[in-house]
Amino acid sequence: MHSDESEMRAAVRQLAAALETMLNLVRADALPTTPEAHRLMREVMVFLDASTDRIADPDRIGEILPLASALNKLVISAREQILDDVVTASPVPDHPNV
Repeated sequence: MHSDESEMRAAVRQLAAALETMLNLVRADALPTTPEAHRLMREVMVFLDASTDRIADPDRIGEILPLASALNKLVISAREQILDDVVTASPVPDHPNV
């Protein structure tokens, strides 16, 4: 497989993972509730908005994988923060006495 094709496949996988994670958050109604989670989601949205033209530009193939990887990392960070916040706010203890 050609290296450009391998890089493009990796970039598409990274983008798909980021978008799947965001979709799963929406489906679960896992909305950011803390300032840190809100900050991370804003960062994701700003990054996605700023990088969309570069991701879609066929003349910038070499930039797509780093952008996709960075977006995926941001989305994962936001997801982890949202999930941590949900667990922290949960009235049920993590390990009830049995």
